[in-house]
Amino acid sequence: MSKTQERLGKNLGFFAVYAIGTGTMIGAGIFVLPGIAISTAGPAAALSFLIGGLITLATMFSVMELATGMPQAGGSYYFISRSLGPILGTIVGLGAWLSLIFKGSFALVGLAEYFQVFFSAPILIVAFFAGVLMLILNYRGSKKSGNLQNFIVGGLLVILFIFIVRGGMLASSEKLVPFMPYGVSSVFQTTGIIFISYLGVTQLAAISEEVKNPEKNIPRAFLLSVVTVIIIYVGVIIAVNGLLELDTLVSSNTPLVLAAEQLYGQIGIFIITIAGFLATISTANAAIMSSSRFPFAMARDKLMPASLIQIHKKHETPSRAIILTGVIMLGLLLFFDVEQLAKLGSTLNVLIFVLINISVMIFRKNRNKNYKPSFKDPFFPVTQIIGIVGSLMLLPSLGMISFAFTVLVIAIGTAWYILLGRNKIQFDYAMKEVIKETPMITKKKTDDRRILVPLANPEHQKDLLILADALGDAVIGLNVVEVPSQTSLRAAKEKYKDIQSASSKALEKTFNDWVGINKESQKYVVVFDHLVSNAVIDQANIENANMIVMGWRKESLLQFPMGRITKDILAQSKSHLAILNGSIKEDLNKITVGYNGKINSKFALEMAKRIAMYKGAKLTILHVVTPEEDNVLKENVIKEIKKMCEDEKVIEMDYVIHEKFSAVDVMLEESKNTDLMVVGDSNKMFRKSNISKTAHRIANHSVNPVLIVKRYEPSAKYLKYFE
Repeated sequence: MSKTQERLGKNLGFFAVYAIGTGTMIGAGIFVLPGIAISTAGPAAALSFLIGGLITLATMFSVMELATGMPQAGGSYYFISRSLGPILGTIVGLGAWLSLIFKGSFALVGLAEYFQVFFSAPILIVAFFAGVLMLILNYRGSKKSGNLQNFIVGGLLVILFIFIVRGGMLASSEKLVPFMPYGVSSVFQTTGIIFISYLGVTQLAAISEEVKNPEKNIPRAFLLSVVTVIIIYVGVIIAVNGLLELDTLVSSNTPLVLAAEQLYGQIGIFIITIAGFLATISTANAAIMSSSRFPFAMARDKLMPASLIQIHKKHETPSRAIILTGVIMLGLLLFFDVEQLAKLGSTLNVLIFVLINISVMIFRKNRNKNYKPSFKDPFFPVTQIIGIVGSLMLLPSLGMISFAFTVLVIAIGTAWYILLGRNKIQFDYAMKEVIKETPMITKKKTDDRRILVPLANPEHQKDLLILADALGDAVIGLNVVEVPSQTSLRAAKEKYKDIQSASSKALEKTFNDWVGINKESQKYVVVFDHLVSNAVIDQANIENANMIVMGWRKESLLQFPMGRITKDILAQSKSHLAILNGSIKEDLNKITVGYNGKINSKFALEMAKRIAMYKGAKLTILHVVTPEEDNVLKENVIKEIKKMCEDEKVIEMDYVIHEKFSAVDVMLEESKNTDLMVVGDSNKMFRKSNISKTAHRIANHSVNPVLIVKRYEPSAKYLKYFE
């Protein structure tokens, strides 16, 4: 019996992390806040965004160190609770959750303002209706939402870059004077208001455990996202002020629309309005999508009722957390305007930034052997001091209502901990000079032939397991639980045993029944990931799998011929691949393998010999020559085939040679007289993500099962960009 392991997938690469960070910071803020900022500080609002960005940049160094040292769902809550203790952790958990909600409400108001550019409708009604629609979509779950977020962010960056460059070229320096019409104090007051723009830092921290190669991707993506956002915010403010009179800007809720009209006329209005509409939708949607991460992390520590993060059986989303988040978000629309929402969100952001920077100082002070971040802040403790002092300097500018609200959150968080969590806490924290160690998955080094088998349907997986058993010394069965974007991977893992489907149980039973009992290193792994293909590739790397054995999977008529999942694995896998189309007979007696003397057909022959030995089947080598082929080459290949058959002592092996123009027609005809046709596919440049036409035609039209074997070969160094 194999031992089942459960793992979290790492499906976020560099651009995905960069897009999340940039999108959450630049989304609604760039389209909603400039009007408020300019009316408060004039052209000097650019300086306000720069100051806020520098404070965020300093804090980002702390976030990067903590994220690589403790990659856990919950981000800022987890960091602070493990450094400063559960009371402050509870306060920050509630604060981070509420800050997301405030930013979501803020984005809904901005969405309604841009909606008014084309249609006249009450802002409150539009914002409320849009919020309800997004709440329903997230409740039901959407697996494509992550890709949509990336697309929106990419489009926004292009539009805003063009806007800044073109606006900068036409801007008038005279309109930037006076630069500080309302005095120096207005700059800091405005910095406090717009500080909510940089709230994406905490969302980045919350997804750190889902990042591939975190030691590289986290520092690079985190830093680049902050730098990008600073440049865009400052550039947009300067461009807008240089194009329009201050009086015009102060009286407008959508100054970017006015500036775009001056640059490109009606088409400019249309493009920037659509961009603003998409950006505000993206920000509000991201707030709801992330709603379960902080409650889940707190519920894991028994600081939040477990029922709140219960996974919906049908939609597989944290439905209750989503509903609660959405209801509060909609309720805030009734009581606060957009500037008040920005101030409240900024106040919570200040609190989180201060405690994150203090957390790094605590961990460094303790020098605990279990705190081993792959990235260490090279400027420690200068960046932490800048982050703490800079954040605290913004508090007076946010007003008494915001300050009172922060005190209320602290009081509620403290009471929450005392009443619900004080007697339940089971973790230590750095203030007590102890930190909970995070287990790491280490990659094993082995010379065994290790086969990874992704399992999806119990009725169709027996054939794949037979092949894996024949081809390898160790077999790893992989069950990928696909998790909606709205649900954190750790939340799905925690709830897996409660909602484990009959299909998942059947998959594990099938694996244990069919893998050879002599495979001491056999393993069954359950992985939770937002993307199936990513999980397969990631686990193949972790397990040092020499080959991935999978079925010819097609999800729908609109997908690629062998399915999007198979195509993605073909494009990215660094393991050999064996793809089976059809079902293997119980009494497999004859195997035929296509052979042309090239390296891929030799690899296919080796695989076919292993299967023949395993099943006790006869192996036939099929060679097709064309009438136009050079006679010397023909004779050399035929001699090679004859010698291989004569030298083979373990299995029964013969050969068949045909002389025809179409190798495909010959192989299809021969497939009628064999139990399994094995085809070695080419690995040519630009074809890594596809099956060749020859292999594809044989697999689609053969009356008997076809096994396509694709050999992985790293590209030459100068061709690495084509991999």
